[in-house]
Amino acid sequence: MTHTFKFRVYNVLAALLAIGAFASCEKEKAINSNISTVKELYYPEVGKYYKLQPATSAVVNFEWSPARAEDGSLVMYEVAFDTLDGDFTRPIYTVASGGNGVQNSLALSHKVLNAIASKAGIQPSTSGSLKWTVIAMKGLNERRADSSRTIVIERPSGFTEIPDNVFITGAATEGGTDLANALAMKPGTDGVFEIFTRLKDGAFTFTDRNSGTPVTYSMQGSRLQEGGENQQTGDKIYRIRLDFANAAAEMIEITDAGVFASAYNSVIGNLAYAGNGTWAAQNVPIVYFDFGSWKDDRFKFQFTTMDAGGTPGTLYYGSENQSNSTPPDANTPAAYYNVVPVDNSQWDFTYKYPAGADGKTGDFTLQLNASEDYSYQLTVH
Repeated sequence: MTHTFKFRVYNVLAALLAIGAFASCEKEKAINSNISTVKELYYPEVGKYYKLQPATSAVVNFEWSPARAEDGSLVMYEVAFDTLDGDFTRPIYTVASGGNGVQNSLALSHKVLNAIASKAGIQPSTSGSLKWTVIAMKGLNERRADSSRTIVIERPSGFTEIPDNVFITGAATEGGTDLANALAMKPGTDGVFEIFTRLKDGAFTFTDRNSGTPVTYSMQGSRLQEGGENQQTGDKIYRIRLDFANAAAEMIEITDAGVFASAYNSVIGNLAYAGNGTWAAQNVPIVYFDFGSWKDDRFKFQFTTMDAGGTPGTLYYGSENQSNSTPPDANTPAAYYNVVPVDNSQWDFTYKYPAGADGKTGDFTLQLNASEDYSYQLTVH
């Protein structure tokens, strides 16, 4: 019994020693984090110039030679940016390379580069240089590339960060001072937001959300700026556009709206503003223009306007299609009724009345708000 017990003890001790030795070997193997530096930076070339367009999907591609791990395992990478007088000991920005840090390349958006340029002190509407390099990493071991390069960045005049949403709020607005009732602006392309709305006496401002403590914006003439508020005098209807990519603002008064009949080359029915970017008219006479051998049934929508300087103008909104050959019916897709800005041509980008509408009246609704695609509805009776 004693012999057996001793044998078992010896076995346990041997097993523990073996485990310890194995763990020691594994530990010794695990702590081999030796890696080489990145020897070459391939792209962008030294002094490469970029005019940033942060509102687009444009990217800048960075590439470099791979570093090598002594034990043949994976090496991770970060691209580091610094000012011209910086030495990368405290870079202004670092970002993992492609593939969550495993690729020796990186596609960096103009939007992010614009933010990095801002951190480097490069002002909007100016150019400046950024210095970049690559840091190879394995475990706790980090090795900076043997060299660095500079790129030249031209920043746009717009904001570094373009909001995802924009609202209008304040005593002058249709939603009043309650932020929760702020009206949403419709997002467009390249950082542009738009709203058709009524303003009355009082203050108004723009926000990036309708709850909490939002970032606010205001118009300074034709410029868009962060902070501040605007004052409205008089009860008027406007189309307001904010261009965050270029820090620009436009406010055009809508003095009248109507249904424009192509063959008559004039408005044949006025639309009244009904609130929240919507115009409506009831019992508009529908009379096709008789050319003798055929009748014309084309129409679109017309706004008369006044800009900030008091200059009158005209805007047209109509079909996405340059030509619609047949009248709409029950099978016509919803996209037919979409409304977009169009040119002032008499015949193009027009709609057709439904078949049999000649000599009847129509109820029109023109919806231009952020709730959905701009569209119109027509009920003939």
